[in-house]
Amino acid sequence: MKYMKNKFVDSVLPFQIDDKNLRGRFAHIEKLASDTIKNHCFPDEVCKLLFEALLLTILIGEMIKIRWRLSLQIRGNKSVKLLATDYYAPKEQGKPANIRAYADYDKDATNLNLSSGLFAITIDQGKNMEPYQGITPIIEGSLSKSAENYFFQSEQIKTFFYLSITKKHSAKNGRNWSAFGFMLQALPSEHNYKSIDDHAWDTLKERIIDQTIEYSISKEFNQYLFLDNIFQTDTLTVFKETKLRFGCSCKRKTLLYTLAKYPIEQLEEMCDKQKKISANCQFCGRKFQFSIKQILSYHES
Repeated sequence: MKYMKNKFVDSVLPFQIDDKNLRGRFAHIEKLASDTIKNHCFPDEVCKLLFEALLLTILIGEMIKIRWRLSLQIRGNKSVKLLATDYYAPKEQGKPANIRAYADYDKDATNLNLSSGLFAITIDQGKNMEPYQGITPIIEGSLSKSAENYFFQSEQIKTFFYLSITKKHSAKNGRNWSAFGFMLQALPSEHNYKSIDDHAWDTLKERIIDQTIEYSISKEFNQYLFLDNIFQTDTLTVFKETKLRFGCSCKRKTLLYTLAKYPIEQLEEMCDKQKKISANCQFCGRKFQFSIKQILSYHES
């Protein structure tokens, strides 16, 4: 096999091992990470947690083949109050998936972590479909272990996540963060293929960590060689990658629709000295401003 070198970034790569009932995803983000936080001033500890949540959302969203949106919400009980992410599936084949993320935390806290809380995944397949939500506790303060526990509880599927987040202090293009995520699942036995045993599973986990670390310090990515070094099999199938970009769904019209439901008395209480109502999108930082006249006109129409 002739290996082609290419730059793999802001993408998620699906693959499967046919004779071992294994499937997985590998993701690498840089520009997406920078675009996610560019309008926020999150401390490094919060950025790292947010990128972990972002990677999990990407890996799970692509794995489930979402038709519209997968949302991940992590609600902490102490210094990190909320991590919220959304994965919007590509609208057409070959188009990128849109991702957004936001964090809320205690600005006065000296130790920002997620020692406990709830890990919730919401799958929304679009109009006329009932959203599904699964909730599991935060396991050992780890988002990866919490995601693994989610799949074990909801689908009884053995799952492994490996996430690696690094900050590049010497970056000159503004892309100071680089984040890698690997997801592997062992499916139940079928078609004369047996499930992988515990020893082989642990060996694969070690290879995944070693190969991801090795790739994170290299300048080029050979997707076939990377996966072949891990699985060492000729039954590896690699599918077309999905590109990833920051994309927010906030709309002026949607906000107008929401404000139009309030009685005029409450709208007047929301006004500033210029008789304007202002609102910011938590995800992208976009600012909206309305007059009561605009809101009432929208309500009447």
